Amino acid sequence: MDILHFIRAGGLVMWPLLALSLVAGAIVVERALVFRQIGSVSQGLISRAISLCEQKKYDEALRQCRAQPGVMAACLAVVLEHRGEPMARIERRVEEVGQEGFLELEKRLSFLDTTTTISPLLGLLGTIFGMIGVFNALGTQRTQGNNDAVLNGVAEALYATATGIVIAVVCFVAYNHFASRLRTVSARTEIAVTKLLNVLEENADESSTRSAQNEVSRAV
Repeated sequence: MDILHFIRAGGLVMWPLLALSLVAGAIVVERALVFRQIGSVSQGLISRAISLCEQKKYDEALRQCRAQPGVMAACLAVVLEHRGEPMARIERRVEEVGQEGFLELEKRLSFLDTTTTISPLLGLLGTIFGMIGVFNALGTQRTQGNNDAVLNGVAEALYATATGIVIAVVCFVAYNHFASRLRTVSARTEIAVTKLLNVLEENADESSTRSAQNEVSRAV
């Protein structure tokens, strides 16, 4: 059985289901590319950045963060670029950059979530249309013996239901996969930024302590 015959046998509901499946498939591919590009959470990056900051090599750490793609690298770069500012201001800058990245990752996921709900309902609607055709055919069969119409109605009901369920399952899996990755990116970015801020704060405290000790030494 070819695809075109399958769609025609499923009735009118198959066309919106086909449209949903094509759009959802395109979104899955597009989101996979976006997550690969800006959803990178390289654990080696934060380790290198912290190591360089402990050695006071801030410019090298900034260069490495800017060279890496992803929202986490962008947030780390913001911290290093504005390291001389108060912590509260740095956190606001990081939040601004991070939210932009997270919104970009979350974009179009709602369509997959909606398709997960709509496609089974459309399949159910196709089932109802098919069963209406079956009952009409049964009424006609009494006078004309129309067995083909009965079989066509049953086929329409089954094809539409199966198609709707398959689309819902695929979209459900894809949505949960991307939603899980979004939560992971968000959590790891927050952890990475916190670790880097702690290192910078420790370095600032050490510098302040040394300055105070030097002033005392001069005074003595």
